[in-house]
Amino acid sequence: MRLREHAASQLTPGFPERVLRASRARASPLFVAHFAMCAATAAACLAAVALYQSRLSGDDDATNLARWNEIAAQANDLEQGI
Repeated sequence: MRLREHAASQLTPGFPERVLRASRARASPLFVAHFAMCAATAAACLAAVALYQSRLSGDDDATNLARWNEIAAQANDLEQGI
């Protein structure tokens, strides 16, 4: 308790109000900068996912098409053998 009393005696009158007023005055630009950074990060992540997905799905499409062509060729061979 004595520590709190000593700390309180070291503060000038109105200190908490000045600190809050100063922090509120600077909050707006910081919030805008923080929001802009979050938006830029989200956009970069979405672009990376889209790029990865387009490459991945292209490879998958080619693999699946090759497999289906193989299945179709085997089905044609079976039909001709019957």
